[in-house]
Amino acid sequence: MRDINYGFQAIEHRDRVLGGTPPQRLPEERKFDLARALISIYGVGYAGHPRLETIVKLNKITDKSFLVGKDEAAAFDSGEFVKLHQSTLRKVDILANLFGRTLDGSLKTNASWWEARGIHPQAIAEFLSEHWAWTLLAALGSIASIVALVLM
Repeated sequence: MRDINYGFQAIEHRDRVLGGTPPQRLPEERKFDLARALISIYGVGYAGHPRLETIVKLNKITDKSFLVGKDEAAAFDSGEFVKLHQSTLRKVDILANLFGRTLDGSLKTNASWWEARGIHPQAIAEFLSEHWAWTLLAALGSIASIVALVLM
C-alpha cells in the first residue's frame, strides 16, 4: 500500500477518476507496512517472489478467490466485479492471517534461524537457553566447578 501503482495513492487516484472525492487522508503514523516489517524481521529471503503468493503457500493458507494482478485486470475488463470483490476480501483475510502469525511467532518462512534472529549475543543466549543439551551442559559444568573448588 506504499506506492502510487498499488496503494493508498492509487485508491485516491481511482476515486478521483471515477468522479468521487477521496476522504481525508489516513495519517502516515496510522499506516503499517506488513511487507517491510516481514523483511525487517526475517530478512529479504523470507519468501520468494511473488512474496505474497509464496508466503501463502508456505503457510498453507487458502487462496480460493485470490486473483493475481493480470487476472484482476481481466476480471475488471469483463465486468466481473463480484470476483474482484471476493479477491479483495481474500487478500484482506490473508494479510490479517499473516499479521497474526507474525505476532504469535507461528509464521513459516524460508528464513534461517540466524536470518530471523540476527547474529548478536541476545539471539545466541536465546538459542542456548531453548535447547536442553546446552542447559544440561551448563548444569554439569557448574557442578564440576563446585566439586573442583571443594576438592582444592
